[in-house]
Amino acid sequence: MIAISHCIKTVLTVAGLFILTTIASLDAQAAPLALEPSTNEEVWIKVPAPVAIDWYEDSCRYNHTEYRTFKDYENCIFKSLAQADNFQSRKWGLSDRVIREKDTIYINTPNHKQSLVFKDYLEPFEEEHSAHYELQYYDKVHHLLQLLHTMYETQATVIVDLNTGSWQELYATNLKFSDDMTQVVGFNGRQGMTKDIMIWERQKGNNDGRYATIFASNELYEQNDDNKKHEVYEARDISWTSDNKVNVDFYYRVNPTDTVAFRVRYIYAADNKEGEWQRVLPDVNTND
Repeated sequence: MIAISHCIKTVLTVAGLFILTTIASLDAQAAPLALEPSTNEEVWIKVPAPVAIDWYEDSCRYNHTEYRTFKDYENCIFKSLAQADNFQSRKWGLSDRVIREKDTIYINTPNHKQSLVFKDYLEPFEEEHSAHYELQYYDKVHHLLQLLHTMYETQATVIVDLNTGSWQELYATNLKFSDDMTQVVGFNGRQGMTKDIMIWERQKGNNDGRYATIFASNELYEQNDDNKKHEVYEARDISWTSDNKVNVDFYYRVNPTDTVAFRVRYIYAADNKEGEWQRVLPDVNTND
């Protein structure tokens, strides 16, 4: 009887070890490995001290329930957007061509009798049906105007050519154009500080200058960040170093209140032969 009991105990122990080993193996497969930066060069920058933001203090965008009616809340938002957008328009010297009136941005272009119209939409207590535009950036050299389009859980950038009146919406933010304007790179527009990288290329023979997606990667988004890192979201940056190479930089504080941050750089490049984009690995000469 003792021998049988001992055998059962041995079998259960072996089975338990097998189960634990199997679970550990599955966990190891499920957990993605952290991606190594493309360069280990140590770079630090100064950053502003973090500021605690109270969204409800003097802000009409986040406290609509405190307004007597939804119309009062709506008027507050549109007044705030109009002040900001018309200020930018005057600053860029575009006040006679780009104007916001309440919930609508009007853009006048030479080749259109009617203005281009970008209209905001707000629905009480239904964020998924709300969206608004705001002026973001103006490239005076190429006469390209960018509007940030904020929707439910996503953002996009509208590019407007003020010379031709043609426009296109790319579902990305932080857009950066290559020097020859044939390609543009940006972060995927999913909200939540996404790190997805997308690259578009201007279509040859297309007179309106439309761009089509040629590369998209979500590997930076899927990796598990070290919990000890405190990203400085406003410092993240994308820059072209050549027509086929892009630096993607993120900055992190070591401690939450630090006023300096270190850089983590990923490099994406297109193969000169095939033209396929890929992330540059740490052991590759980034000058090749």
